[in-house]
Amino acid sequence: MIYDNEGDLNYDAWYSSNKDDLPEPLGNLMADNFDKFHFLCNVHQKVMKNLAPALRKLMLKQYPVFRTEKRQLVVQKINSILTTTGHLLLLNLYHLVQGQKAGENVRETYPDFDTWAGYARTEHPKTIDESTRYQYTWLSDEEWEVYLDNENKEILQIFNWKEKRKFEFIDLVQKLLFKYFRELADLNADEWIIYAVYMREEYEAYLFGCEEIERFIDCGFPEEFVNQTYDEFLERFLNLDREITDKRDELRSRRIAGEMI
Repeated sequence: MIYDNEGDLNYDAWYSSNKDDLPEPLGNLMADNFDKFHFLCNVHQKVMKNLAPALRKLMLKQYPVFRTEKRQLVVQKINSILTTTGHLLLLNLYHLVQGQKAGENVRETYPDFDTWAGYARTEHPKTIDESTRYQYTWLSDEEWEVYLDNENKEILQIFNWKEKRKFEFIDLVQKLLFKYFRELADLNADEWIIYAVYMREEYEAYLFGCEEIERFIDCGFPEEFVNQTYDEFLERFLNLDREITDKRDELRSRRIAGEMI
């Protein structure tokens, strides 16, 4: 059968059934690029098709303010994140897998490998400790202990909130990758580091896009500003009334505390 159990074309089965009937130039092209066509049809298309609706659910959970946004250009901006997230990640992972098949050593292919290895490590919260005590000479020892405890509680709360959202994104994407891109299971330890860097970069692109739109909505910018450059947005943001930016900060704090707003 040339269709899989999800109703999509199975490229491998289609090619096997039709290769002898293809015009010779086309047949040669498809034979020479079998891995590419297989990837585009059986991996890329499948992941992207299933990722967009799943990511929409996650996005509306993480950014509830998107649920009530009706302005056409803003909605288009939100949808553009849904339809593009995963594309670059998949292409990068395809090249990583192809490099492995060709016998490439990632430590040679990626000159910044050692830096990337550090970049891929698990993050930890940057709490404050006694080493910063000298910066707070006006506080008594008792006041310092209270300050230290309160600051670290807030740091941990923000850190855990961010990490939870990152985990939700990565978990969602990885389940689809491991389901459809089964060659990833053959990556070695060094290649998994490259994988982790690519995954983190994909999350950061998603995060940046969503945070920018959330801030745009919170600050009450008009619809026609939605496609402004980041520098234009930053200039307008820095010139907002203090009352507006304070309200934005309050909304963010309430979200971190657990409110779905």
